[in-house]
Amino acid sequence: MSPSAERLKVHRRSLVLDGLHYTALSPRPGAGPLFATNNYHDTWHILSDVVGAQLLARLCWAMAYQRHERTFVVIDPPSLCPNPFDADPSSPVVIVNSDLGPFGRDAADALRAALPFTTPSDGTVVLQTRGLDVALADPKAFAERDDQAGWRDAHQKRRWIDVVHGLLVIAAPPPVLREWGLELSGLGEWSHEGSSWSHLDLPERTGEVQILEEFTTLVDQTMAAREERFPGRTTQRLSDAERTELWSLRQSPPG
Repeated sequence: MSPSAERLKVHRRSLVLDGLHYTALSPRPGAGPLFATNNYHDTWHILSDVVGAQLLARLCWAMAYQRHERTFVVIDPPSLCPNPFDADPSSPVVIVNSDLGPFGRDAADALRAALPFTTPSDGTVVLQTRGLDVALADPKAFAERDDQAGWRDAHQKRRWIDVVHGLLVIAAPPPVLREWGLELSGLGEWSHEGSSWSHLDLPERTGEVQILEEFTTLVDQTMAAREERFPGRTTQRLSDAERTELWSLRQSPPG
């Protein structure tokens, strides 16, 4: 892993949401992969390529070590693209360390209203993720660490995955965020029909990260097919019947 991957530069913004002060961290536009979201079989999916999964892994890992209350990561519109199955618009993704204070529905509503950001950031910060590489080198030792013994405490296994006011929120305490970091780092090491995936909350299966080997190509092809069949509706969501029709034309329903 390159030093640039170990040291992630992200934008930082100070926001007031629902009367409380928050710090929002977001990937720099144009500096990384794109992400998409969709809901299929009652599961919210975050979709990208291998590079996107690796970035998501490091963002989760970094959030596990945040100490400033009410700090979160938001993958905002400049880092989003339509989903590769029906080209519906994607939801911004918010990664929350649930030990850092509340991120409730009113805060989510206020954040969604502020997106896309229209003012410059307060600057950039560097997120150190070298610890993820150490954990990946010896997963057994990582699992035995005292700070990963979350199975001993139900409170440290909780997770919240849902779309709230147009935001896909994935919230968990540090042990789970670190676990996600390891799991997502492994995406791409195996593939089934051009895809690999990781469930974020087994056995509930309300959240999943899925990578596609031809992610960008699929997005471009689906956008073109949608514009041909449903012209001028790029910012609207299709009906279920229209979505199924497009899947049949594309022969690529979500997996």
